[in-house]
Amino acid sequence: LAALARGPLGRASVAMEGSPLSQFVILAQTAQGRACEALVRQALEHSGVFVFGELLDCPNVQALAGAEESARLLELLRLFAYGTYPEFMARKAQLPELNAAQRRKLQLLTVVSMASKDRLIKFTDLQVALDVTNARELEDIIIEVAYQNLIVGKMDQEKQCLEVESSTCRDCREEDIDFIIDTLSAWEDSATKMLTSLDGMVQYSHDCHEKQRGQREELEKLIQTTRENLKEGGAEKAGGDGGCTRMPPDDADEESKRAKGTRGRWMGSMGASSRGSKH
Repeated sequence: LAALARGPLGRASVAMEGSPLSQFVILAQTAQGRACEALVRQALEHSGVFVFGELLDCPNVQALAGAEESARLLELLRLFAYGTYPEFMARKAQLPELNAAQRRKLQLLTVVSMASKDRLIKFTDLQVALDVTNARELEDIIIEVAYQNLIVGKMDQEKQCLEVESSTCRDCREEDIDFIIDTLSAWEDSATKMLTSLDGMVQYSHDCHEKQRGQREELEKLIQTTRENLKEGGAEKAGGDGGCTRMPPDDADEESKRAKGTRGRWMGSMGASSRGSKH
């Protein structure tokens, strides 16, 4: 490993901070044998590399399967790409030992795998999966997972659980592709049904709006008609001289003559009655 650091791979590793995985993939195109093994170990320890699919696909890395010791390292790389810490513990005898950095990274990746399946993870389940008994160490792992932007969530100390909002993706096996397709297809169907439902709600809202607008227009017309009728009625009363009915001129003259004739006959009869009384 020290020789690798002094050689071309070591000089190139200085530039890994920009895009760590791509740099490892470039170096794997020429690294063979022991140099390739050292490159894989560097990738497993690097703090900025959490996916390994592209590195696994490199022919020189696949060639590590030709020797027993390097084949164990290749299996460890596959475990980091797809597996979890409990899987490592179950196969510990067939895999190389983990140093502290590799152990911590595999623990972080295990949290990511658990977060991709459940949105509420109990601390007790995390302690079992990560093989930690100290609550402080578990909190440090969760904080580091969030700091590395591998998950977004928060710790609920009262409920003793990790609440996950989202998580990053890990490498997927070829056998997982069908499951991914089925999941995406189910999501598409659900989204299509939701859009259809939303379109129906929009149409219903539009119909209700049009119906309400029509009713409002009818009401406004009725109000306007009523106002006009009230105005016309008020004008007729104002023109009727306080409510008294005026008679046409000819009818007024005739009525006056009749009144005078009646008054004359009444006065005449009164005078005759008076004279008769005196005799």
